[in-house]
Amino acid sequence: MKPWSVPRVTRAVCALASAVALLDGRTLVAQAPAKPTSNATSNATISARWLTRPERTDYAETSRYDDVIAYMKQMAAVNPNIHLTTYGYTTEGRPLPLAVIGAPGASAAQVLATNKTRVYIQGNIHAGEVEGKEALLWLLRSIAKGERNAWLKTTVLLINPIYNADGNERVSVSNRGSQAGPVGGMGTRENAQGLDLNRDGTKMETAEARSMASLLTRYQPHVAMDLHTTDGSSTSGFNMTYETSLNPNNAKAQMSLLREVLLPEITKTVKAKHGSDWFYYGGVSGTGDQRAWRSDAELAKPRYTSTYYGVRNILGLLTETYSYASFKTRITETYWFLEESLGYVATHGETVRDVVAKANAESIIGQQLAVRQQLVKAPALQKIVFAPTISVRNPYVADRPYRLRPDGLGDANVTSEMLPFFGTAEPTETTLAPRVWVVPMTATPAAAAAPAPAPGGFGGGRGGAAGTPTQRMLATVIDRLEAHGIRYSVTAADQPFSGDRFKIATNTVETREYQGTHKGRTLTGAWEPTEQTLPAGSLVIPMDQPLARLTFILMDPRSDDGFMWWNLLDAVLGQTPAPTYYPVLRSMNTVK
Repeated sequence: MKPWSVPRVTRAVCALASAVALLDGRTLVAQAPAKPTSNATSNATISARWLTRPERTDYAETSRYDDVIAYMKQMAAVNPNIHLTTYGYTTEGRPLPLAVIGAPGASAAQVLATNKTRVYIQGNIHAGEVEGKEALLWLLRSIAKGERNAWLKTTVLLINPIYNADGNERVSVSNRGSQAGPVGGMGTRENAQGLDLNRDGTKMETAEARSMASLLTRYQPHVAMDLHTTDGSSTSGFNMTYETSLNPNNAKAQMSLLREVLLPEITKTVKAKHGSDWFYYGGVSGTGDQRAWRSDAELAKPRYTSTYYGVRNILGLLTETYSYASFKTRITETYWFLEESLGYVATHGETVRDVVAKANAESIIGQQLAVRQQLVKAPALQKIVFAPTISVRNPYVADRPYRLRPDGLGDANVTSEMLPFFGTAEPTETTLAPRVWVVPMTATPAAAAAPAPAPGGFGGGRGGAAGTPTQRMLATVIDRLEAHGIRYSVTAADQPFSGDRFKIATNTVETREYQGTHKGRTLTGAWEPTEQTLPAGSLVIPMDQPLARLTFILMDPRSDDGFMWWNLLDAVLGQTPAPTYYPVLRSMNTVK
């Protein structure tokens, strides 16, 4: 993408211009801004030209897309170490912005050449959850003022505050009605297609997810963060919760670094500095002996962005601020998380890079990997804190108050309880990771092929490919592999094949549609040996590549989050009569 150009003269002018002029001359709410209390200000008074839209409106409003772009440009004008570019587009064609800090320029080649630790951070994947967007603007302000120069000696930051830019512009005062502001409205959870971007990590159906995957392939971050806000437990005392990838196939050293070192350390630091309690994402459920704090087993699936990072061997982190804390508090707590986690990464960059490099080089061929999983209980009870909320009338929405945990009460109303914690996942079903996956090209005459499903309809015809069912399926699979950055090849001639085929026992689809027109497909059956001739034009996906963990989940017939589940193989699997065998083979032998 073409970088934004910020000439030196423009930098000098923007450094002195007011924020109002930069925001297209729009008049904001005429309220005196609340005096910032976050350490984002570095104990210095922020002049009007540095204020974000929430600060200028006493936290009644959140930034729009144009506000974000203008503010990023203003910060780049102040500090020439901030380089601006774009890395893709939203569904409606808005350029996705990227601030690159710590490299001599914004290109992937310039970033990789630094050999520094690379960190990608995105906010606003759900555009009603706006705290990450605003906290990232605070972070850019701090960087622009030169307050984070020590980080940049070892670290390159890649920052997009506004990932779901289309949803951000669909502002309504009634969105996320129970959330404690901003009362001037916020955007929607879904993108312009009506799809949840935090469910698109495997199927790659949105322009936004495909842009993000391309960025990950090109810039190769070691760490990636996805910033959210959760409704959570109605009486939670945690203003900030966090999570890592819960997939059992993650590299063990990565999970150990995150869960045993980084997160415990920054949690203790924030408690000491600010008195704030943090814990893993989740909520209390169950009664009696079953009462426990539980994460969400769904987060083991890489359709979720933070888990997608993990199975790509990136140190993935999810943050979830508490939606009943005030808007200002949510921004502040997210900023603290960025401050402490980035400080840790900058200080321990060599360790971070080492565990990622080892995960990329580690072979999973021949290992038993999870295709399904469940949450498991931690050995020790954990301290869970609670704080009450009050009901506050929303002045702009009839008959629907929101909930608020009032600021300034400290620990006065906080209680705690020692509870079981279900926060990690273990396999319930496993299978062998092969050396290679193969999708054979069949010789079915085109005249015998069923018509392709209409684009956007149920099944695997979204790509609009023509031809036999196998040809349409291959086109879809290749499209998705390229979107993910997974290496593959196509055979040039017929050749013998020795490996396994999966004989299908049951082939069912769910009755309800999910994320558009998808109906999750589930196969049961068993692998059996096979010897056959592999036709020219067959697809070969080797597992001796860094994205092998992701590839395994995408291709295995029993995976609960692969191409099969998302109907991307339905050109074949959806036929009547149903096929006897899964249309993908596996082998422990090399296939060229």
